[in-house]
Amino acid sequence: MIKITQGPAPAALDTTEIRAARQRLRRRYDADPAACRAPGSERLNVPATLYNAPAIKAQLIAVQHEKCCYCEANLLHVGYGDVEHYRPKNGFRQTRGATLEKPGYYWLAYTWRNLLFSCKRCNGGHKRNYFPLANHPAGRARSHHDDLQQEQPLLLHPTHDDPAAHIDFQHAVAVAKTPRGQATIDLCGLNRKFTLERRRTHLAHLESHDSMADINPATMSPTDLAREVAKCGSVPALVKRILQARTIRNAAALDSAEFAGMVRATFPSLPQR
Repeated sequence: MIKITQGPAPAALDTTEIRAARQRLRRRYDADPAACRAPGSERLNVPATLYNAPAIKAQLIAVQHEKCCYCEANLLHVGYGDVEHYRPKNGFRQTRGATLEKPGYYWLAYTWRNLLFSCKRCNGGHKRNYFPLANHPAGRARSHHDDLQQEQPLLLHPTHDDPAAHIDFQHAVAVAKTPRGQATIDLCGLNRKFTLERRRTHLAHLESHDSMADINPATMSPTDLAREVAKCGSVPALVKRILQARTIRNAAALDSAEFAGMVRATFPSLPQR
C-alpha cells in the first residue's frame, strides 16, 4: 500500500444526472431520517450505474497505475477490478459480525475522494462494508449534516494518509507500526495466502536482479568474471544482463510498480518517483 496522488475529479462526476442523484439522496434523508436509519432500510441505497461509469473508473485505474489501492496487485491482466468506496455507501459495520448500520455514507457516493480502484479480494472478500472508527459511536458522521472531520477512521485512506508511516514489511509480510496499520492489514487481508505468495515471489525475483545489478566486470577477479561470462555466454551478454537488472531494480519502487510499498521498505535507497 502506498500513497496515491488522485488529482482533480473527472468531469464525469459533475454531470446533471449525478448532481440530481446527490440531491435526491439528501432530500430523502431529510424527509424521514428515522426511516433512513432503520435496520434494513433501502431508502438511501446507491446503485452502481453512475459512480461506476467507464470514464470515472478509467481515471481511477490511471492514477493508481492499474493497481489495487490496498494490496497493490496489478489487476487488469486477471480481472476488471471494482470502483470502491472508502466510506461505505449503503451501510457500515464497526466490527466483524456486527449488524449492518444504516444509512451508509450516501452523501459521499459520488465524491471523488471517496472513490478508489480495488481488487475484488480486498473489497468484496475482506473490507466490504466494514468501516471502524477509533471514536465510534460518538464520532460517527451519520448524515450529510455531520462533520466528517470529527471521525477517527482506523482504515488508512490511500490518498490522505502515508501508509509507510503505519505499515512496514518483514520480508514479504506486512507488519503494523501503528494501530491504524494493524486495522488496515486486518480489514483488507493484506497478508492473505495468495497475495503473500505473490509478494514473496516478486521479492525473490527482485533480490536476484539486485545481486546482478551490483556486479562490475571491471573490478571482478579473473575467476569471478570467467564464471559470470560462462553463465551469459559472452562479456557483451553479461554487460547487457547487468544493465537490464539495474533497469528492473531501479523501477521496482516507483508508484507504477507492483507491491511498491514492500519494495520501498526492503530497498529504501531505490528511487520512488
